[in-house]
Amino acid sequence: MGSIFEAGGHWCAVVLGLLGASIARGQDVSSPAILQYFESRYGTIENRMPDVFNAGYGAVYTPPPGRADQGNFSVGYDQYDRFDLGQPSNPTLYGTETGLKKLVDVTHKAASNYFVDYVMNHNGFSDQSSQDGAGHSFYDAGGYPGFNLTLPNAVDGDFHSSFATGDLNGRLAGLIDIDHSTNFQMIRSPVPGFANNIRAGTQSAFGRIANVPDENNRRFYPDQSLAPIKVFDPKTGESNITIYPFNTANPLAGDPVPENALGYLMRNAQWLVQSIGVDGFRLDAAKHFEPFVLNYFDRAVYRSSLRPLLDGSTRQVFSFSEVFDGDLNYLQTFVRKDIDRANPGVVGGNRDTLDFPLYFALHDNLTANGLNNNWFNVRNASLDVHDDGAHNGSQGVMFVQSHDSEGPALSNVAYAYTLMHPGNAIVYFNAKEFGNGRNFPKDGRGDALGGVYGDAITMLVDLRNRYGRGNYRERFVEKELLAYERSGSAVVLLSNRTDAGFDSRTIATDFAPGTRLIELTGNAASANADPHP
Repeated sequence: MGSIFEAGGHWCAVVLGLLGASIARGQDVSSPAILQYFESRYGTIENRMPDVFNAGYGAVYTPPPGRADQGNFSVGYDQYDRFDLGQPSNPTLYGTETGLKKLVDVTHKAASNYFVDYVMNHNGFSDQSSQDGAGHSFYDAGGYPGFNLTLPNAVDGDFHSSFATGDLNGRLAGLIDIDHSTNFQMIRSPVPGFANNIRAGTQSAFGRIANVPDENNRRFYPDQSLAPIKVFDPKTGESNITIYPFNTANPLAGDPVPENALGYLMRNAQWLVQSIGVDGFRLDAAKHFEPFVLNYFDRAVYRSSLRPLLDGSTRQVFSFSEVFDGDLNYLQTFVRKDIDRANPGVVGGNRDTLDFPLYFALHDNLTANGLNNNWFNVRNASLDVHDDGAHNGSQGVMFVQSHDSEGPALSNVAYAYTLMHPGNAIVYFNAKEFGNGRNFPKDGRGDALGGVYGDAITMLVDLRNRYGRGNYRERFVEKELLAYERSGSAVVLLSNRTDAGFDSRTIATDFAPGTRLIELTGNAASANADPHP
């Protein structure tokens, strides 16, 4: 049995654990948490990788790595050139391609995965009407690398019209929207000597010129002299699809091939995996492009990782979509987990989605006004429950806050709920390396890596790694109190009250009678959390 200790506005959370707890075969085990690490240079993150490792994170995810349209102080969601990750003479906000490769390598040595935010819906703010201060047009400068701003028989080229509206065709926050259904075949990372190279810029604008043929662009293409994989794609019905790998030993051996705008994006995703070494993607604004885009993305990254698992088998690229919506049925359409290791010739997906229904429930029910909070609105809100009715981590990537969305007032309680829960969970860290005055990205948890801001989050991440195992058992729920057990490993006791009151409850557990549990958060020893120890 266990008692719930109710806090007076501090933690409102208690975790009771069994030291040395074992786990039965087949029970849920929570994978290490994902650290969303924003507002920091690659070199700084590399230097802090020992802190990431010591905290126990299993993956790091950083902003879009490509060159931004609005300059080198942009966070990166206004994509200009997806293959330009920064050079020593002209770094991006975060650094250089070499610096990112080094960071990815160090992350792998720390036994973690490396994810990047991937923007497929749109490019930047510039369009046909854009001119720099000297009157030079963005169009004459070649527009966006790999894309057509306009064509003789298609006034909007590879993009939707500026007059288009709606989630699929309209401009999100004013960003030029890619039309993934166009099929203008051309060499989009142009190399000298090809008759079907994309139109080159003739006059620089904003200090840039794009789509000028360059032999170095060969490194952005797979090498067709290497052995390919051949696959069948059940989503499109295509068979005997040939997918060549990138040549990491001799990058300039790549072979330019014609492709449409969607093909350009898919090639870039494969390049990020095979040439840069990323292990997965957060798919930005997935609500705003057609479902077939995700099908082609699955194909592009299928069996693309060159980093095998410990048993020698293929590591599958993991991705999760950002779909700002609370409709469980709609979100379900973005989840695809059908890779069959016994049939490597059949394309499958390893794709999940951010758990916005749970985020909304936590945000609205862990407010500073305890009278309005209600655990009944949270207990089964997660996307995880939607597919099979169980809290088993089968789908959904839980998060409490992000660069776009602020967390609830009772942030510690929300993190205690998600980090001790089965399934994937994110901790958001804004390092503020680029200053405190930026209104985007949003603030994160300063204690995500411990240090002067405290250790609340690092303690929870550690508890997740040590006690986040065993099947989920809801043990008690009231408007103000929730208790759940990770069977035979830990009991999580949560309150959404913000006053100095005190509650005590008796609950059943899977622990043997007489088992002594240890309180792990330190709240039971605090007069603020437990006025009656």
